[in-house]
Amino acid sequence: MKRLLTYLFCSTAAFIAIADSPRAFLKAEYETMSKTINTNTGDTITNNGDYVLKIGHGRSFYFDPQTHRIDSLENDPQGKIMLQQAEDAALEKAIADMNAGRKDTWFETRKKMGISRGSRYKNIKDFDTQTITVWDSQMGDRYHYPVEMDDLQWHLIESTKIVLDYECQLATADYHGRKWHAWFTPEIPVQDGPWQLCGLPGLIMEAITADGEYGFTIKGIQQCDEPLGDPYENPDKIFKSTRIAVLRMKDYGRRNRAAQVSAMTKGAVNIKSTEYKENIDYIETDYHK
Repeated sequence: MKRLLTYLFCSTAAFIAIADSPRAFLKAEYETMSKTINTNTGDTITNNGDYVLKIGHGRSFYFDPQTHRIDSLENDPQGKIMLQQAEDAALEKAIADMNAGRKDTWFETRKKMGISRGSRYKNIKDFDTQTITVWDSQMGDRYHYPVEMDDLQWHLIESTKIVLDYECQLATADYHGRKWHAWFTPEIPVQDGPWQLCGLPGLIMEAITADGEYGFTIKGIQQCDEPLGDPYENPDKIFKSTRIAVLRMKDYGRRNRAAQVSAMTKGAVNIKSTEYKENIDYIETDYHK
């Protein structure tokens, strides 16, 4: 059965090569994991999320499905009106909760109402140019920047494990400040994987940093024939930047979040810095240099 799937993947890729618009022939769903430390208690906090990787001929699109749903609504006139009404209601409720001494923050209110995005990070890998285009944000400002695939150099290790009934081989790499261990399966012959991880002779099924602070585990794989996806980014409203510059801006924003939330809501929402007790570093740490 797996050999048949491999044949179908390759056959579908050949068909897509002549298609007029980019289409995906394979969709992989990953659970993301990150760990942070509560600086008040010292407790380790594990955060989980969901991401989708759509793979087409020569390129792929990696995105948070909840964020993508909100972005798609914003690009529909009626959907945009509905979202704005919900945002106004969330802000009004957050102010009322704050005045009444209730604990829900503006962020928690938006999440409960289903209008809170997940991660704004997304990328498109272009294997022809060997470039990853990344989109990210910092307190409402949108940025994009390129990452070269040759930043990532793998070393194959004679170790295997089974993931989703596929036999996977281990590879390691030092990448942008962290050491990665990744398990890939040659039975699915695409050189792709979650986040910016790619370049191995098979789909990356699982990956984790050596310190255990970040990781990805595949939850499901399915064949498909659907559009690769639209990042929904208005070029007039996005800043071109560099990876290091964006990470440094995000780090500054993290350390000054209370002031930025107040400015973003024109003083309507004021939070105490002590409400953010997690000591977080990013998946890429070389911005400290």
